[in-house]
Amino acid sequence: MSRQTRIRIRIALTSTFPTLRTVPLCCLLAAVSLIPWDMLLALPVALAVHAAVNFARLRPGLSVVNSGRPD
Repeated sequence: MSRQTRIRIRIALTSTFPTLRTVPLCCLLAAVSLIPWDMLLALPVALAVHAAVNFARLRPGLSVVNSGRPD
């Protein structure tokens, strides 16, 4: 695995931490029946999709200088 790929993985995972901090709040709300328990089951899926989208968005693209577009 290249260094750039490891960096992309690290950035994608760390960007999910703010969303991950909502897990205790969701557990509390589910415990007092303000949200359905199914919400907690959907949370890991949402976190995985969030990390995958961020990983895909961080892929190296064409630079502005060498994009091949005329000025």
